Amino acid sequence: MTSPALTKQSLGTGYVVATGVVITGALLAHGISTARPSLIDMVILSVGLTPALALVAANYWLPVSGLSGDQIWTAAEWCGLGIALFTLIKVVVLLAPIPQSSMIPSILASGVAVGGFGGILFGWLLELRRSRRRLAQSNEVLFRVLRHDLRNDLNVALGHLGELQRDATERGDPKCRAHADKLSGTIDAIIDTTEKARQIEFAFDADRRAQEPIDLVPCIREQIKNTTQSHPEATVELDLPKQSRVYADWMLDIVFRNVIENAVVHCEETPTLYISVEEHGRTVFVHIGDNCPSIPQHEREVLDSRQETQLHHSKGIGLWLTTWIVESYGGAVHLTTSDDGNVVTLEFCGPTVLDEIRQTLREWP
Repeated sequence: MTSPALTKQSLGTGYVVATGVVITGALLAHGISTARPSLIDMVILSVGLTPALALVAANYWLPVSGLSGDQIWTAAEWCGLGIALFTLIKVVVLLAPIPQSSMIPSILASGVAVGGFGGILFGWLLELRRSRRRLAQSNEVLFRVLRHDLRNDLNVALGHLGELQRDATERGDPKCRAHADKLSGTIDAIIDTTEKARQIEFAFDADRRAQEPIDLVPCIREQIKNTTQSHPEATVELDLPKQSRVYADWMLDIVFRNVIENAVVHCEETPTLYISVEEHGRTVFVHIGDNCPSIPQHEREVLDSRQETQLHHSKGIGLWLTTWIVESYGGAVHLTTSDDGNVVTLEFCGPTVLDEIRQTLREWP
């Protein structure tokens, strides 16, 4: 059986843990050797033991802190730099011509522990900031490719496919025409996915979107109207108040369109939707039920864990997009399933009393 190869992540974590063990041992040894420690001694030892024990536990919290690989090694280097800095200060203090106190060793040891933990914390913050910057850059590139390059290429392919469809129709070849129609539908679906990618970019950029109290009832009715026009077989039962205001923006229409269209498209029977709105204080709940087959367990697990894996992944990005938009409003998305169908509950934040006063003043004659 081969031993696992050493990596920068394991070496960095090992260095930090070993450092924490040595400092903890030194502090405990000093505390035990002190015959009658004073309250100040106990406080100083506690101040040093806290960061030292945090370094000992780095094997558990570093891998789940958002860093990995070379990033953990860099954080360990910052830990060493912090220890070196406080050790240098220790040497200067010991060499200085000042009266020595029994508390000096515990103060210096605690300072080294604080320096090590401060160093790794500083390195962690730097690497986390660098990771977020890289993620933002990669997202920008990905969205640009989906919005422009891929979309343009697909439109060109769709144009050539239209020529093939006309040729197949003129030659009277129904089999070739059927294949061309199927391919055209697939390309249209991919183009629709690129459009959702553009919407995801806006969903992530919530800080640049002006949110304000919006009446969601007209938004729901508008999306129901559009859906029933494109799917006249669908039946919708509504239980809506005259007005229900929530914090949102123009992407609220996308939320309701995604949920309502998804329920209609994936229904294996005649689609029937049940939409209701409830208000509990400043929280507004929109329940959208359907008679579709139950959402698979792995789909719900993906949204609950916020992780996609090779074995468990969602079939589309519509539900992800809905979740990201609603969460950018400070709300949440809840899924419940039963033998009768599924219920998607959208949780929104309602306006405050101050918002209501401002709205009243705007409408004042």
